[in-house]
Amino acid sequence: MERDELHDRIRRLLFASPALARAFARGDFRSVFRGKGIEFDSLREYYPEDDARLVDWSATARLGKPFVRTYREDRSLTVFLVVDVSPSMDQGSGTLSKLDEAVLVSSLVAYAAQLRGLPVGCLLFADGIKRSLPPRRGKAHALAVASCASATARGGGQRSTDPGPAARNPSDGRPTDLALALRTVSQVLKRRSLVLILSDFRAEAWARPLGELARKHDAVAVRISDRSDLELPRAGSFFAADPETGAQAWLPLGSPAYRERWRSGGRARRKADLEACARARVSVLEIGTEEDPALKLLEFFERRRAR
Repeated sequence: MERDELHDRIRRLLFASPALARAFARGDFRSVFRGKGIEFDSLREYYPEDDARLVDWSATARLGKPFVRTYREDRSLTVFLVVDVSPSMDQGSGTLSKLDEAVLVSSLVAYAAQLRGLPVGCLLFADGIKRSLPPRRGKAHALAVASCASATARGGGQRSTDPGPAARNPSDGRPTDLALALRTVSQVLKRRSLVLILSDFRAEAWARPLGELARKHDAVAVRISDRSDLELPRAGSFFAADPETGAQAWLPLGSPAYRERWRSGGRARRKADLEACARARVSVLEIGTEEDPALKLLEFFERRRAR
């Protein structure tokens, strides 16, 4: 996605989405980072308009009247985006590819973070570390973070909208190194941060580094998917190349049995990813290329606040 197209789509997401527009008006979206970004401040007496969930029942029982806990925002919270720009992220069966969706999500998060005055940074990876921006505050830096993934991806081949022939966007065989990206982030970030990993998780040996990252930071796995992960066209047959390994295979799309094996394989990968994240105690946000990233982000962080 080109820079101007990216900016235009972000503007439309911000202002054409009724739910997001209302959230910005109330300030809700700008407080999505409050889950780990607040610290206990003091106790005060309960007022009728207070949220009952903030009542400190120990203090209430001890003092004989209701008291609530008050919090102050931790302005030192850092937001860090880990974005997958590997060949498999070029996959997309509709208007957007997985990478396009990841760029939109990272742009919205970066914009929300700068509205809260929080530093935001990013790291882009594929078969190695492609680019990184250290966490900083300010609108200009948030825009740089938003544009980073799009600019890097434009140098790496053409978009694939289907399983495609082997000649489209072939890989040199080097696998996506998500594990390296996670270990690098663990080493680079010294203070506890909110880390969002945006990927389709088509990589190996990333579960342990993810668990190690989650022990030091508030990690969120943003699993980007596409309809073609589970469903293939019902007609045609041709050679195709795996975008990650370059391995070629014959795809008999007219075969119901083959399409069912493809569907079963996609479901198995999803189940394995979710189980690995659960073992690492990492929250998962699943976003498809046909879904509104703004609404998905709002719903996810609303659930976090409710917990």
